[in-house]
Amino acid sequence: MSHTMEITQDLSPEKFVLGARAGRWVSKFAGIGAIALAIAIVLGLTGGEATTSRFLHAYLTSYMYFTSICLGALFFVIIMQVTSAGWSATTRRIAELITMNLPLMAVMSLPILASVFMGNATLFTWVDPHIVDNAKPGLSHLIVTKEAYLNPTFFTIRLAIYFLIWIGVANWFRKNSMAQDVSGDPTLTNRMKKFAAPAIPLFALSITFFSLDMLMSLDPTWFSTIFGVYYFAGSFGVFMALLGILSNKLGAEGGILSGFIRDEHFHDIGKLTFAFVMFWGYIAFSQYILIWYANIPEETAWYHERENLYWGHVGVLFALRFAIPFLGLMSKHMKRVPGRMIIFGGWIMAMHYYDMFFLTMPSQIQSLGYLEANAATPEAAEALAAAAHSFEAMPFGLLEILCLVGIGGIFCAGVAHAFSKNTILAVRDPRMTESLHFHNP
Repeated sequence: MSHTMEITQDLSPEKFVLGARAGRWVSKFAGIGAIALAIAIVLGLTGGEATTSRFLHAYLTSYMYFTSICLGALFFVIIMQVTSAGWSATTRRIAELITMNLPLMAVMSLPILASVFMGNATLFTWVDPHIVDNAKPGLSHLIVTKEAYLNPTFFTIRLAIYFLIWIGVANWFRKNSMAQDVSGDPTLTNRMKKFAAPAIPLFALSITFFSLDMLMSLDPTWFSTIFGVYYFAGSFGVFMALLGILSNKLGAEGGILSGFIRDEHFHDIGKLTFAFVMFWGYIAFSQYILIWYANIPEETAWYHERENLYWGHVGVLFALRFAIPFLGLMSKHMKRVPGRMIIFGGWIMAMHYYDMFFLTMPSQIQSLGYLEANAATPEAAEALAAAAHSFEAMPFGLLEILCLVGIGGIFCAGVAHAFSKNTILAVRDPRMTESLHFHNP
């Protein structure tokens, strides 16, 4: 890759649209995703309570995974603007285009909302506090006291507010950035920087409450004041891993951004990826050690479920999600080698899914226990107990694969469509020269 470059060539916006090269993947990804998701829905809705519970948990796991990538991309756009980070001028548009999937993720939340409004407590037990009280007498009052917050109507209103904020902020930045491609007006950069400052608290509050609603409320009797930061750290880290992979592909020799994305950019992408591997590890350790040290039953129950299941052991997650990428990305040399960034980026993305799995799927054991206690017949209770044992023995199966492929296929189709229709380089960003000539110390 070239290490220097003068902006003497034609930077017409149409030169940086992937067009048919990305467009041909849209129908393929969408078709695969739709078929996989349709099969998962049919299996989930026709297989009884236990299968429905597993489908909903698997769907939520994949949904939160791909939504987190969009949110990480949005934060990247905001933080690059507010800090006037010139180095990101050649890569920021990639993030802007990924945020175009936020409306799609809003639509993809409908199966979750449907389960809530249909009174299906196999996912969110707060939908029906009585099933909790029948299984664990005395606990339902903890849910009833939160009824003003945890109810279907307010839950839906909050979810709509989150997505309105994210979609509105993302569209505002993208439209101003793309308008600059045409006009070259440098005042648009100043406008985006000024707007980025108030966008930060909006983003911080919305992603925090989103994670509390969608993940922490799976067990409404458990709480953690750092949970929102935990989800944010993972979201930004997984996006940076994806950005490293996409930048390598687009900036490689013969790629549409060849010469615009250099080793220096990989170095900075690698540094941010490494930083959020560390930050995630710090937050995860802080949450765990404080709950372990206090040893309060109301807090430890959440970790107890995950410690007792060998496939979700806290130490395994910490080693795979933190220790391996931490050691792998520590070296400056590793950050500047695109091929190795792809390997570690792929690893981080896979482990982030495992993290979402760790947060979501063990709640199914609790859900099946509640259903077993409320079963109409001894035979039904026995079947639910068998389903719980089967899940413990094999937690990752067909439904999990179908939901991952289904939502992932539709997500990738959305990204491919955005790349095929829009300029993927902010061609008239006033910081472009700085981005093409900067060097890391």
